[in-house]
Amino acid sequence: MVRARSRSSHWTLYPFVTGLVTGCSILHAAYGQTADEARDAQRRQLETERQEHLRQKSAEEEARASAAKPVEHKRDLKACEGARLAYQAYCGSPAAPRWRNPNCRDAEKQLLYAC
Repeated sequence: MVRARSRSSHWTLYPFVTGLVTGCSILHAAYGQTADEARDAQRRQLETERQEHLRQKSAEEEARASAAKPVEHKRDLKACEGARLAYQAYCGSPAAPRWRNPNCRDAEKQLLYAC
């Protein structure tokens, strides 16, 4: 069974408790600056990681964009002229083209590829 303490025993601990509170407030003041420094260091580290991630991401996007570009090839003048003539033959004049003809669509694709 726990025995209740008298009121006077609480007052005997008063100097210890007040010293402890004062000591804690001094420690808090001393470490408060260190905590701010730690937060700043953490912010700088996160910012550095974010910038590194952005650099890596932009490098990946640049590589992806360069891979998506069409391959440059030399134009063959004879093939281009033949595709142009086939386009005119299948599609008619530019003023009145025959777009619904499937041969015309094929000739247009060939013209775009050859030239």
